[in-house]
Amino acid sequence: MQVHKMLRNIKYIPLVILFFSIIASTGIKKNECAVEPSNPIVKSVKDASFKSFIKQVNQNYGKQYASRVEELFHVLLKSEKAIPSETGPRFLEFDVIKMRETANDYQTAIVKNGNMISAKDKCKISFTPRERCYIYVFKVETTGKIFPLFPRKRFSQQTNSLTPNLTYFVPPMKKWLPFDKGCGKEAIILSAFLKGNYDIERLMKYFNTFSANDVSHDNERVKPVKAIPIISKGVSGDKKSEDRKLRLPFDKITSFTATEYIWEGSKFVKTLWYKRR
Repeated sequence: MQVHKMLRNIKYIPLVILFFSIIASTGIKKNECAVEPSNPIVKSVKDASFKSFIKQVNQNYGKQYASRVEELFHVLLKSEKAIPSETGPRFLEFDVIKMRETANDYQTAIVKNGNMISAKDKCKISFTPRERCYIYVFKVETTGKIFPLFPRKRFSQQTNSLTPNLTYFVPPMKKWLPFDKGCGKEAIILSAFLKGNYDIERLMKYFNTFSANDVSHDNERVKPVKAIPIISKGVSGDKKSEDRKLRLPFDKITSFTATEYIWEGSKFVKTLWYKRR
């Protein structure tokens, strides 16, 4: 009797498997923007994940643009010879704050790695150097395009070098950066040097003047990259720092607790990545 019952139940197993397969495939179709949970830390332009990223940028924007992107990451990844007078530790605050307008109010939060950001959000970048240095900030968009944020007159009149213990916002005052519609992963990279970096400044000029319309490609074929290279150089720790005032639209004021990083060596590079939906 028990054997007969088991055999009767076994014949339903293929139907159960088919049922759950349909549910899984339906979920994927409804969530085409789904992205992997994390990005690997890239230590060299020879890493397989980095090569895959450059290949996708090449497919989206062409060989010349991809070579400039690769050059930028090479500068950020390159280990520099330590100079005794430039040894740390040093300290540098860096945060990305997102804002969303709600009913008669604004909600703000510090963006952490892997957070989700929608087109309804806006953001502001905050950094406070503890000693005179040169800071360069880039945004890596979902398609691998490099978007310089600082220094750039479009977003801030401030230029390098930066005054110690002064908090800088990009954009300043009550202005905020909007997010275009997008799906995938993006990142904001802040790099700091004790001396101005000619290579980065040269590449910033190229990215500032680049137009995707100048590239002979089908815009419909531009796709989100699978992963963005995550770089961490000269970062040996972090801690909560001071409360900083933040100006919202209509001259409203709020505050956030800044994140301070311990900086070792002559170069600091920190990548903050997030998901777009």
